[in-house]
Amino acid sequence: MAQAAPPEQPPPQSFEVWAGAEVFHQVWSMYAGGTHAPFGSVREDGFRLRAVAGYGTYSYSSPRWTGASVQALEFKGTTSFADLLAGYHKQLGPFTIKFLAGLTIVDQNVDDPEAIAGTETGAKALVETWWNVTDRAWSSIDLSWTTLHNIYGARARLGWRVGPKFSVGIEGGATGSLEYDTARIGGFVRYEWANGEASLSGGLTGDGPGSGWVDVHGPFATFNVLTRF
Repeated sequence: MAQAAPPEQPPPQSFEVWAGAEVFHQVWSMYAGGTHAPFGSVREDGFRLRAVAGYGTYSYSSPRWTGASVQALEFKGTTSFADLLAGYHKQLGPFTIKFLAGLTIVDQNVDDPEAIAGTETGAKALVETWWNVTDRAWSSIDLSWTTLHNIYGARARLGWRVGPKFSVGIEGGATGSLEYDTARIGGFVRYEWANGEASLSGGLTGDGPGSGWVDVHGPFATFNVLTRF
């Protein structure tokens, strides 16, 4: 009797794409990106290529000499960026870590004559981690830094699976540079399925010490959706 052929294995999911938006006091942005595992699956160890792009608008007040006195004037600006990164994904049991680094391009347009505007190019590096603490608890930490004005970003989450697909938890983060720092804290809900996930978060933001006239306080909300194929 002829032996039955083994069932065909599905092709590896070598692409991961996502899109999202963030809304803060006087700031909003949207972004989209993708990661490619050219030699295997995005869920397994291996080399990674990533591209991300985004756009946002913002407003702020800053003191200016008007010829008679110093007054706080309002300014508005737009920013767009693109990242081209390469790195490695490593799985260590319940712990996942990703290192990526490469090129970032940022374009700023603002009606403040004393602000930095135009297109700049620099280097960027980031680290992303995920830890399945238990069957129901998990945590993640994401860190980034760019040579453009030494801007950094950080976000940490602690989640609890309330069901096979839903998680709820708390998150905190910070963004800043040599000129300003902004921190945020809040909560989130996350829904996951076989090939992706979606998350919604919200909370409060506040300026850090030394932020001067940068005004990023009040509520915030973020939404992100991701799929693999």
